[in-house]
Amino acid sequence: MKYMKWMMVAVAFCMVVPAAPGAALLTQGSNEIGIQGNVDTASVGGTEYDLSGKYAYFFWDRLSMGARASVGGNDWWSYFGFGVTSEYNFGLPEGYRPLFGTDLVPIFLGLAMDFRSTNLDDRENALVFGAEIGSKFFLTDSTALVVSMIGEMGTEDIYYDEDEPTDTNLKFQLGLRFYF
Repeated sequence: MKYMKWMMVAVAFCMVVPAAPGAALLTQGSNEIGIQGNVDTASVGGTEYDLSGKYAYFFWDRLSMGARASVGGNDWWSYFGFGVTSEYNFGLPEGYRPLFGTDLVPIFLGLAMDFRSTNLDDRENALVFGAEIGSKFFLTDSTALVVSMIGEMGTEDIYYDEDEPTDTNLKFQLGLRFYF
């Protein structure tokens, strides 16, 4: 059954079609839809997954703000969350072109604030503050592969670290972003 869920996610990725041609759409008035996550098949609690999706609008060139939702868990715990996010995308210096793809964002910085409900030992609700740093590799003018590191800090112990509850988390994620 678990493999069926992952197969459906893979099919959904393949069916998404970029909506707009042109240069990388990080300009005022553009929209962004993103999905990212990670899977750890060898965690202490069985297969662990962490997925998040977001919608953002570029109010200024290279600066977006939006909403996000996330879900995750393993055999011991699970969570869902929703909140707001903002992100600034740095550009390449003048005259530089990427080695592959149509564009490259060498570094982006993101901030987020979420409400998270976790079923750890008991049901815990927490406010989570997050920071993200990463890179975007534009495969087409409106589709980017994203690699990022995310640090989160909650107001309650809603994460597991070495079999103990903790209020901080650091994770590596891979995702796709679609611009229109």
